[in-house]
Amino acid sequence: MLSGLRNRNLSARLLQPADELWDRRLGISTFGHHPGSGGPGEREWYMHYIPSPYRDIFDVLEIAGLRSDDVFTDLGCGLGRVVFAASHRGARRAEGVELIPALARQAQDNRARTRLEGKDIAFIQGNVIDHDISATTLCYMFHSFGHQIVAEVLDKARHDRRTAGARRPLRIAYVNPVCDEVIRDSGWFRRVGQLPPRTQWLSSADHYRTTIWQSTDCSPRGG
Repeated sequence: MLSGLRNRNLSARLLQPADELWDRRLGISTFGHHPGSGGPGEREWYMHYIPSPYRDIFDVLEIAGLRSDDVFTDLGCGLGRVVFAASHRGARRAEGVELIPALARQAQDNRARTRLEGKDIAFIQGNVIDHDISATTLCYMFHSFGHQIVAEVLDKARHDRRTAGARRPLRIAYVNPVCDEVIRDSGWFRRVGQLPPRTQWLSSADHYRTTIWQSTDCSPRGG
């Protein structure tokens, strides 16, 4: 199994050279794969992990309007590629939450050796529904879990933000937005943008549509 994963990672590095160069530039290693579990429709259903291309990540951060005062949270962060990209692009704090212990440990290893010295970067091993995102201003989700978990995350976020008296709207960048209707039907978000999938030369990676949402529980002037 380990040999198979090494071969998979080597193949990905060769077929996605731009991503390999970004990993080297940031001093991290974010190529990897982890199988999913459960099945569609089940509460405990989780998609497999494969990192998104850096160019796609940077495009999403741009359309989501990442700012230097943003607290950025990636729910289901894997090895941390998106977190490091957000930190590199100037987020005040960048954090990732990952359920799988092995992936969270590797993300922590990346944090220990990254060239992004002095940056506020954190990784938390745990369930996304237990994580407090009341201080988060930009939340990133690649479709990793099912409708029920997304709904529970949003319900907890609303409760936590009310309790903390959050003054800035929460934006969500949702890549591969299979559960878009859950965000829409939550009643406190409006869609403010979207990004179509963009192919990339010299890359074998898959590309996905992204939707951008903003909460309506705060006045925009609060930002």
